[in-house]
Amino acid sequence: MPTTLVLGYDGSDCSLTALARTIDLAGAIADATVVVVYAFEFSIGYVPIGMTDSPLMMSAEFDDHAQLVRGYGEGQVDKAAQKLAAAGVKAEKVVAEGRPVEVLLETAKEHDAALIVVGSHGEGAVSAAFLGSTALKLLHHSKLPVLVVPRHDKH
Repeated sequence: MPTTLVLGYDGSDCSLTALARTIDLAGAIADATVVVVYAFEFSIGYVPIGMTDSPLMMSAEFDDHAQLVRGYGEGQVDKAAQKLAAAGVKAEKVVAEGRPVEVLLETAKEHDAALIVVGSHGEGAVSAAFLGSTALKLLHHSKLPVLVVPRHDKH
C-alpha cells in the first residue's frame, strides 16, 4: 500500500526547507506519494484598496483578487511538484480556498495520509499563540503525526 505524505507549501523559505525534508523522507519510502497543498483564505473584513461602493464592482474585484491568489498558489505547487518529480517522487497538487489548517487536515484525511509536513517561520511561542501559527494549530488538532521543519533545518 502506498504511503502518502501531505506537504503544506506556499513557496516561502520555510516551506522550501520543508519540501527538501519531504523529498528526503519520501525518497526513503517505497511507493511514496506527496500531496502538495496550498491553502488560502480571506477575512470577512477584507476590502482591497480602491474598491467602489457598488456591490457588483466589489464582488468582481474580489473575485479577480481571489483568482490572482489561486493562480499564485497553482504556480507554487507546480514548482514543488516539479522538484519532487526531479527527485523521483510522485506528487499530487491541491490548491484550495479555506483555513490552511482545515485544508491540510481534510486533505490528509481524504488521501489517508501517514504524515503532514509543514515548515516553521520560527516565531516564538507567544507570537505563535497570538498570531495563530499553522504549525502550532496542526500539532493540537491533527490525529496524524505532524513534522514541523524549522526554517533553518540543515537536513
